[in-house]
Amino acid sequence: MAQIKIPAVLAGGSASSTVEISGNSLAAVFENHAAEHGPELRDSVIQDGEIKEFINVYVDGTEVSDLETTVSDESQIRVIPAASGG
Repeated sequence: MAQIKIPAVLAGGSASSTVEISGNSLAAVFENHAAEHGPELRDSVIQDGEIKEFINVYVDGTEVSDLETTVSDESQIRVIPAASGG
């Protein structure tokens, strides 16, 4: 199963987490994660069928913007929210 590394800010805790989720596309992985763990991550990353503007998603080290990106059982997915400050 693909692994999603979730940063603490999206995991709802004080540490990042990694979970294994099945799916053959990025969209399927987020839907399956929502079915197993609740919709918070999916809703933080996806809006109107697209990855939100200030969220970066990487599959096997390559930034992707298409939710139909193919995901294999060995894929590693990272979700990184944009950071800003002043």
